[in-house]
Amino acid sequence: MVDGRMRLRALILGIMLPCLNAIAASSSAEDWSLPDSRIGTRTAPLLLLSRPDVQAELKLEPPQVSGVQKVIGDLTRRGLALRGKTGADVIAERRAIDQAQLDWLSENLSRNQLDRLQQIEIQWEGPSAMLSRPRVGEYLKLSDQQRRALAQILSERAAVANLDAARRRTQGLALEERAQALLSSSQRELWSQLVGSPLACFQSGPNATRDPATQRAGHTTVKP
Repeated sequence: MVDGRMRLRALILGIMLPCLNAIAASSSAEDWSLPDSRIGTRTAPLLLLSRPDVQAELKLEPPQVSGVQKVIGDLTRRGLALRGKTGADVIAERRAIDQAQLDWLSENLSRNQLDRLQQIEIQWEGPSAMLSRPRVGEYLKLSDQQRRALAQILSERAAVANLDAARRRTQGLALEERAQALLSSSQRELWSQLVGSPLACFQSGPNATRDPATQRAGHTTVKP
């Protein structure tokens, strides 16, 4: 069985810096929270922890929440300092930023919290994770034909990126349904195990609404 720390490394290495650049326009990195508009984009798990709904799902304690805010701020400043730079030192610092994220997660979250975060991370990216993450595709035992069909569906997803938020979400859900329809029943069961139960922001219907506690970040919740 692969060690949990190494599984997490395989999922995050190399994506921390691009995600940090997304918060450059924020007035305060420590107060920033990942918005719904980035659903479907491969995202560093540390940034997922900036969301109140993810914090609640993982049952983070106040010291963990404040720790997340601090490390996001610290790594953001380090990451943004590399913009426009090249060379071996920059590559080394990019790796150091990735490693700092990995270390914080491993040292501050329990095994159960890490396992659930991994599910949310794949859930957040959605069907594109089947192709962008080799281990996911291998786990699902995707055929070459399925991979080609998935690639076609995901290329259509890029075409809806410029729609307004509501239409983009509707179209995105439709494409996700088409992607899952390509899977066999056993593959869908494996996918369900990978992503776990859906967060409120992945649900739709008449009960979907904006929660004041998360509204500023553009989060969707579902009232019971």
